[in-house]
Amino acid sequence: MAIATNNKRIVVGDLDFDTIKANIKAHLQGQEEFSDYDFEGSAMATLIDVLAYNTHYNNLYTNLAVNESFLDSASKRANVVSLAKALGYTPRSATCATATVTCTLTGVDPSAATATIPREQAFTTQVDGETYTFFNLSSQTVSRSSNGNFVFTNVELLEGVKITHTYTAGKGQKFLIQNENADLSTLKVQVKPNSTSNLVDVYTRNTNIVDALSDSKIYFVKEIEAGLYEITFGDGTLGKQLDNGNHITLTYFVSSLDASNGARTFTYDGATVLSGTMSVTSTSRAANGSASEDIDSIKYNAPRLYAAQNRAVTPDDYKTLIYSNYPIAKSVTVWGGEDNNPPVYGKTFICIKPTDANKLTNVQKEFVKNNILKQRNIISVTPEIVDPEYFNIKITSFVYYNPRLTDNSPTEMENIVKQEILDYDDNVLQKFDTMLRYSQLVRLVDDAHPAITNNITRIMVRRQFIPAYNISSEYKLTLINPISQDGGKQGDVFASTGFYIPNRTRIHFLDDDAVGNIRLYYIGSDQTKVIVNPNIGTIDYENGNVIVRNLTITKLDGPIFEFQVKPESYDVVPALNQIVQVSRDLLTVEAIEDNTSNGDLEGGYGYDFNSVRS
Repeated sequence: MAIATNNKRIVVGDLDFDTIKANIKAHLQGQEEFSDYDFEGSAMATLIDVLAYNTHYNNLYTNLAVNESFLDSASKRANVVSLAKALGYTPRSATCATATVTCTLTGVDPSAATATIPREQAFTTQVDGETYTFFNLSSQTVSRSSNGNFVFTNVELLEGVKITHTYTAGKGQKFLIQNENADLSTLKVQVKPNSTSNLVDVYTRNTNIVDALSDSKIYFVKEIEAGLYEITFGDGTLGKQLDNGNHITLTYFVSSLDASNGARTFTYDGATVLSGTMSVTSTSRAANGSASEDIDSIKYNAPRLYAAQNRAVTPDDYKTLIYSNYPIAKSVTVWGGEDNNPPVYGKTFICIKPTDANKLTNVQKEFVKNNILKQRNIISVTPEIVDPEYFNIKITSFVYYNPRLTDNSPTEMENIVKQEILDYDDNVLQKFDTMLRYSQLVRLVDDAHPAITNNITRIMVRRQFIPAYNISSEYKLTLINPISQDGGKQGDVFASTGFYIPNRTRIHFLDDDAVGNIRLYYIGSDQTKVIVNPNIGTIDYENGNVIVRNLTITKLDGPIFEFQVKPESYDVVPALNQIVQVSRDLLTVEAIEDNTSNGDLEGGYGYDFNSVRS
């Protein structure tokens, strides 16, 4: 405790060591006994140091202790988990990667009518030189197909190492899951009256005490120190109570986290089935493997899940349930059917951007709907999961730099700027509800290196479509942002990649006529545009809508079919399921020496910017 000079008021706001020490000296010098005392170089100076140190230490300790008492400010995982527990929130465990495959059994005795793959057979794969083992968690029996083989479709595989712990119930006995990477979704809890009994009760995890009766065979999970988990059972009021001597078996899989994500090629290493040969074809690559929930995620999800009360009513409820139960969800957006375009009443639309892909597979969508939302959403509302719609931003940047301020070559300067733009893409964009701010982008380019004096950066928005081949189809682009009319120049604000149409051998393209029509054309032998259809669609510049009707594509000229538009404003605003991201293969940066920094009054004038077409 420190005292001010002569007024003797208590100073409680000074926590710095030197300030506390000065306050103690000021207090003592204000006393008649020490008015002329020289505190420097005396034994009293050492005592004052001890008092100041003790006061500072206690202040620091108290500050840290108070911070750890609140969810928002806590930094130690054990404290964050404990505070989340008070909100009824259990942090998400690690999850095992999953995959779906089709198995074909050949070379089997013709007399066999059916074949069965037993449960928990090994399937191996390699990722980055490391071998990982997957298991099918359920058996599957099929009949012989028309070609004489046995085909097992939609075989679900799960990666991990199977672990089993056994305990005997008794006073003070704790039931621990002794691995921090355990996947709790794979946990099976079995209870027998004693170790020799053949009677087995399967207990299920309880997440809602409203459903817990005195004889309910349920268990509860809580995270303890070191990221491990403890299983607890009922007390006879909420759940059935164990008897002394009961034999408890805990079985679960330990995950390799995200290391096996992306695996596509699997080999069957299980028991031989009917002496045949098993070949494996991947239906969906391995995904969903992840570490346990981190501190920031717990802080974000715990209060929101408490507010949601384990039900899905509002858009935030849906988001929280998905974030807290589906670890690969990088970004989630939800909107009601009444806000959809066009409106669809009675539905809630959900769009999820996964961490390791552009969209969810059908298997992953079904998992979210059936395992996360089905028991929680309103019966009268049907959730529908839709794919993200990506706006790929083509960036062309001319960067001026002062060569006197750097030894970097133009190529090195270009790479520095590219990396800054890519970091902006990774850290700011690629999420729902985040927009590309043009002013931020050009400022990042200017600040990428001290030698950069200014930049001229242009953007184009590109939207990729999956063409419907040999069918007359409609393609829509809803940009939300107004589209530039660029002074009436034809084809400068809208264009498409090349494609072929029926009964034609030339590559065709789309552009606009600057007055609201989309044209179908090809390039003639004299390198001029030959208009095939002057009105195959419309472009609404003001509202940012493009519609192409009755277009039949037989094949593409390149790998993708894409529209490119020039927005009126370089601020690109997404809506609903739209995501803005930088098109990395179309990112162009050209470093140019700034002549004005060398005294040349012409500066950058004379450079042909149109030589790099936007």
